[in-house]
Amino acid sequence: MTENELKTEMETFCANVQNPERMVRQRAIKDLLDFVYRKLPREEAPAVFDATYLHILRCYADRFEIIRNLAITVVGELLEKLPANEFYLGYIVPVIARRIGQAEIVEESEEIRLQLLEQLEAIVRKYADPDGSSGDPLLKSYDNLIDILVKTLKDPFPAAQKQSCELVKLLAESTPSMHYRAEALVTPASGVLKHRHSANRIAAVEALGVLALNIHANSEKIVQIIVDISPLLMDGVPYVRRACGRVGCLMLLKLRDRYSFFYRILPLVLNCLTDDTAEVRDDILVRWQEAGELYYKENETELAKAKLIDKVPANYPTEYDRPTLPCRAIVQRSLRIVNLVLHEMEEWKEDIRLHATKLLKIVVLHAEKTFSTLFMEVNPVLCKTCMDSDKDVAAEALKVAQLCGILLDYETWSKHALTEFSKFYTLGHLKCLNAMYQSSGVERFKDITKIVSLLTDTEVCHQLKESYQQELLSFSEALVCDFHRVFTANEIEGLANESDRVSTEKMLYTVILKSAAFAYEDSQAIRDRALQVLAKLNPDTEQLHEHHLADVINSLENLESSNSDAAESILLLAGIVFVCGFRRPYDDALRKALGTALEHAIPQGKIKLFSSISIAMLRWNETMCGSPEEQTPLLQEFMTDLISPYLIWAAGRSAESVRAMATACFCAMSQGVENEIFITLLPRELKTLAGLIEDNSIATRAYALRTLLAMGALDFENLKLIAYAVVSRLDDPSSEVREMAARCLGRLQLSAGNSDDDDSSARARWEDTLKPIISTMFLHLENPELKLRAAILESLGRLVVHHHSLIKGLANEVAEGCPYKKDLDNILVHQ
Repeated sequence: MTENELKTEMETFCANVQNPERMVRQRAIKDLLDFVYRKLPREEAPAVFDATYLHILRCYADRFEIIRNLAITVVGELLEKLPANEFYLGYIVPVIARRIGQAEIVEESEEIRLQLLEQLEAIVRKYADPDGSSGDPLLKSYDNLIDILVKTLKDPFPAAQKQSCELVKLLAESTPSMHYRAEALVTPASGVLKHRHSANRIAAVEALGVLALNIHANSEKIVQIIVDISPLLMDGVPYVRRACGRVGCLMLLKLRDRYSFFYRILPLVLNCLTDDTAEVRDDILVRWQEAGELYYKENETELAKAKLIDKVPANYPTEYDRPTLPCRAIVQRSLRIVNLVLHEMEEWKEDIRLHATKLLKIVVLHAEKTFSTLFMEVNPVLCKTCMDSDKDVAAEALKVAQLCGILLDYETWSKHALTEFSKFYTLGHLKCLNAMYQSSGVERFKDITKIVSLLTDTEVCHQLKESYQQELLSFSEALVCDFHRVFTANEIEGLANESDRVSTEKMLYTVILKSAAFAYEDSQAIRDRALQVLAKLNPDTEQLHEHHLADVINSLENLESSNSDAAESILLLAGIVFVCGFRRPYDDALRKALGTALEHAIPQGKIKLFSSISIAMLRWNETMCGSPEEQTPLLQEFMTDLISPYLIWAAGRSAESVRAMATACFCAMSQGVENEIFITLLPRELKTLAGLIEDNSIATRAYALRTLLAMGALDFENLKLIAYAVVSRLDDPSSEVREMAARCLGRLQLSAGNSDDDDSSARARWEDTLKPIISTMFLHLENPELKLRAAILESLGRLVVHHHSLIKGLANEVAEGCPYKKDLDNILVHQ
């Protein structure tokens, strides 16, 4: 095309593009676009631009969107063919700034705004001069570019927002002048971090990372960037979290004066090293190690010496890879981070606490022994976190405690931890101390007696919560294992001696037994666990009871108080009785303690103790060794001191309940003690039993009658006393009592006298007494209750052995049509 033809063509375009008709303008711009795209050589592009730019750029503000779109496209095509001359920027960029860089939204079309941003991207790429060797052509348009980005970073159109973030990164790479106004972009870019699209959040994180590198080192904006990015470490999208870690690594490598910001940058990196997604962990680990290599080069003289003496700590956990020396050095010089972590560990949001605890874990892993100096500050918060309501947080805190036990200096942490535990007996302190103790090395053996002594404190071992007792048993089990290593296997020479062994064994026994005692009623799992741990201490638990239980019982406090069933002393004493039963070595101590407690306790406390005694009494034969001659006086003393005083009638419902439980103990005695021993004790209590049979309480009457099932032959006076009381219970309102009374009647047996005359006289009187009783039994055979009738027939079968003629005579008087006549005849025939 000749010069004249080109001039004519441009004049035609300029005339048409100013036409008031939209179609004419649209056709003119399309024709120009086609011409520029297909026919315009590069050398003629400047002339075309000079002839048309005023008219084309005016179309950026055309009221029709299609015209604006075509005009932007034409300029874009021209820019590709124009030389990289900053002259052209002075015309195009200000026009774009007027469209999308104003305080209010001028360009209403979201698509056009995005198209203008894409045109800006093309401009920046074309005029890029990263090192300033070409005079930085973008500098003259720099203010306009920043003004545009300040506005478009807050654009409501997500694609425009994302494009703006990409443009920030591109601009930083394309001009050495980015630092002049980079701070102005921080606040609008931070606003994109909360966008619901993860792609926008990632772009914003990356843009802020680039801005941080272009801001003056002493600016507060760097801190603002780190603070704004940090919440995204808990983002639900792994790629967002990875972007945060990458920005942190970028700052560690390229940020001006980065050493002074290490403690703020490190959370961005270290949090990603504990991320749930392997892709994030692996990606950031590589970059983190690169940052460490750079730090090593910059501090090679110092770190080279440290490398010579660097050794892997003993018992290093296999689940962790030890960080490189320079990475550890970065963390060790930046332990100010711990103050930030501790603050977040006490936040009210679970996810913040979880991430903070994970961060503390990775800090401890890097800091190793250097962290020992901070343990005093960390321990209270760590203990609190170990009993966090969120299980994941508590589990991470325990991992931190385990690492502390392995990596920190034992002398430093143990001294403080034990001092703190002696002041605060919380579950968290116990969990933390247990975790650190079990993970530490052989140094812990020298403190075993000291630690066990702390656990025997009543403030520690008298905690009644199940979770606390479980942790206490876990700690005790670990101490038992160490006890055997120190005092039995003697692995550590110079620590073991007999007095310490006995003392430590006694204290361990005390702690474990009390756990079992407290849990005897509420948690069988804890009780069984405690007994298992006790068996680990000594498989012969009888020997442990023999040696130490009396001292434990004598050490019980507050037995003289008016204790209820919830009092620690009552619970503990009742639990000891339940778990250990009655044995000769500690019989005196136990009887004395029970007597004191029963004397002073309120009715609810007495009932708790009697309940435990009754259960333990059922195992008397299993636990109380010795011949009948040796057991009888012990049982008589027990009955006289503890049971008999509470069988006597007293007014009131509380006294009635206590009397019922005391009767239950007497009943249990009849079942748990060998019969030949029990029948020697029974006669002196028959008068009391006769009264109990007629007690107002159904339970008391039932227990009293059940006790009589164990009675043997008695003299006439005692039989007469019991017989009338028992037979009167055949009309009792309670079916259980009626049945029990019927069964007791069969146990009424007359003992032999001193001579034949005495025996004959007593027998005659007894049969006179028995005659109305048997008649009454016949009468109750008409009762419709099957169990009662069966019990009466069973008792008649027992009585007929000694009183055949009497029963036969009475049975003959029964009419032939009587329903139970046949049963009576069968009894007589079989005998």
